[in-house]
Amino acid sequence: MKAIDYEAYLYATFDDEQAQEKWQNVLDFTGWLKEKGNGGRDADSPEKPLIELTQMGALMSMLEGRDQEPDAVRLSTLHAAKALEFGHVFMVGVEEGILPHRGDPDAPAELHAQRIEEERRLMYVGITRAQRSLTLTWCKKRKRARDSVPCEVSRFIKEMRLDEADALPADHEIMTPQDRLAGLKALLQKPRAA
Repeated sequence: MKAIDYEAYLYATFDDEQAQEKWQNVLDFTGWLKEKGNGGRDADSPEKPLIELTQMGALMSMLEGRDQEPDAVRLSTLHAAKALEFGHVFMVGVEEGILPHRGDPDAPAELHAQRIEEERRLMYVGITRAQRSLTLTWCKKRKRARDSVPCEVSRFIKEMRLDEADALPADHEIMTPQDRLAGLKALLQKPRAA
């Protein structure tokens, strides 16, 4: 906060009462981070890394006011969405290099396989958050610096075999979105062959 001179910014931007209230919120938040990050005052409390604290903060803010169903879009990481459900879920960027993340190319094959399985579980978490609809998106190409780079759809989408489900015989019963979502969940729960 000192490096960016945030307190001075608040007092220059807002009236004294608002600035003091906002600065106190910052102090309370940083105090909470220090207490939780250092294991709290209780010697039995384990120290929590910053990433875990920020995810906890994001989850707390998502849960806050859940009783009033606001007309708003909520942005969340897959990790923070665990144990929550939403009417409509949009998973954006479901492509190789993003989900699953490209990871360390020099990592041993065993670690690479473990990482892919963990990311497959995250994909399942995202899919199972949807109550009424699920939309998965990916790009054919992305702009990186000045170049246009081709992208490949995620292996997880390929594993769902959606193209096979779309090529059903004409006399096949039409699936509702709920039936299709249940089918996708079942496919992701099947144990993988080695």
